[in-house]
Amino acid sequence: MKSKIFAVVLVAMKIGLFSTAQAVTLGYVAFPPYEFQDNEGKAKGVLVEIVQTVFQEADIPLKLRFLPFKRALALAKVGAIDGLFNFYKISERLKYFDYSHPVIENPLVFFVRRDSTLTFNGNLSSISGLKIGVLRGYTYGTAFDKSSLFVKDEASSHLSNFKKLTHARIDAYPCDRLVGIFVARKENLMTELILLPTPLKVMDGHIGFTKGKHKKVLVKINPIIAKMRQSGKIDRMIDDYISAN
Repeated sequence: MKSKIFAVVLVAMKIGLFSTAQAVTLGYVAFPPYEFQDNEGKAKGVLVEIVQTVFQEADIPLKLRFLPFKRALALAKVGAIDGLFNFYKISERLKYFDYSHPVIENPLVFFVRRDSTLTFNGNLSSISGLKIGVLRGYTYGTAFDKSSLFVKDEASSHLSNFKKLTHARIDAYPCDRLVGIFVARKENLMTELILLPTPLKVMDGHIGFTKGKHKKVLVKINPIIAKMRQSGKIDRMIDDYISAN
């Protein structure tokens, strides 16, 4: 009888501990098809599904909050939310953020007009003197961000940059390959554009956390992320999502 009572108490304690565990709140942004908010206010996208899977396997409650990137960055920096994704690692952020293992790879390629003669050989001198569209608040790697070889023309959305590109107000726009194709096709602009084959950079996408506050979370999720990448599960999730959508 005592053993049964002890077992019931133990189960109740475990349930209580789980139900009162503090959820991790992560910001996500408009970055389709990886992450976006649907018309009903729900978090959608293949990266959303991947992150949710990671936290489910780690038994960590997760809340997602849809925010503009700069707002998510500012809130995570001061700990008003716990972190954000998709997040690139650059030196300027290291003193404010801790990073998970890389979750996905984001190849940044140049989109140009179909009649463009621009070529890119992997060296920034290839685009010297040109006007290059960039997304406000995002990083394209330290070398690109700090370069003065070309003019950076900011916009608040991928669509704005693609419209500038098709109207010849910029010469090229570097964007994640899948994201760029998704946006351009959705807006019926893809027939006016081509992608240059050599990437500007292949960026590792991480989950970024407020510095020094979530080491226990990282200890739990990092082995899961590594296992999912090594087993090919993340690649399969991306392939399945693209096929289904």
